[in-house]
Amino acid sequence: MTANKEAIKNQKRKEESPLASLSTMLGSGDSFSVGNKKYTVKPLKLKDVEGFSSDGVNIGPQMFSVVNEAARKNLEKWMAKQVFDANGEPVTLEKAIADDWDLTDLRRCVQTMIDISG
Repeated sequence: MTANKEAIKNQKRKEESPLASLSTMLGSGDSFSVGNKKYTVKPLKLKDVEGFSSDGVNIGPQMFSVVNEAARKNLEKWMAKQVFDANGEPVTLEKAIADDWDLTDLRRCVQTMIDISG
């Protein structure tokens, strides 16, 4: 089997798999790193989905989220609720700036929140 066919077969298997990751099932979240620091992003709870959606949190490029005051406040709210540093402290946008995140890190964080929430 060629490498391309194997990759397609593996992708189909992932798409058809009904199993969620263990971290999603347990609600413990997924970790990611920025530089040498680790963070945990927790999945959204069902009770929070409507609020997250109505707040209009941008799940794409994050430039607008940082420069627009209303979008920034909504992003801050959900980051502090869903993202934690290695000490279990909520991550605010100010902390992310102090920890030298860039826009790609911020987008990855928000995308992780969506991805693990199913």
